[in-house]
Amino acid sequence: MGLIRWVGIGVVAAVVVGSVATWVAPNFDEAQATTDRQTIDCLTTRLSHEDHADIARFADKNDYDSLWRVFDRVFPDCAVRSDQRDRKAELEAAAWRNLSSNRDFMRMREANAALAASAATH
Repeated sequence: MGLIRWVGIGVVAAVVVGSVATWVAPNFDEAQATTDRQTIDCLTTRLSHEDHADIARFADKNDYDSLWRVFDRVFPDCAVRSDQRDRKAELEAAAWRNLSSNRDFMRMREANAALAASAATH
């Protein structure tokens, strides 16, 4: 019985050491960057057309709290690793930058601005 216990402890120790070695492996940064890109892409592609319209409207009003709530709603479906929850704001900001550079999204923002300007003059 003592031998089985020591073998079990040895196996658990090997798994822990292997996990730590993987965590600090040289390819960890590359793997983290890849999963972060996947999460950022998911954050932008998971948004519906209505979400895009809401984000455009919130951005035009400088209502960033509401804007981040739209991203917050899809974040749980997009997070690949648990450590990304600690960096949620950073990942959502990267998704916002990607969305802001999207040509269709920029057209939507321009259309919103034109509508707002038209409403203001009438």
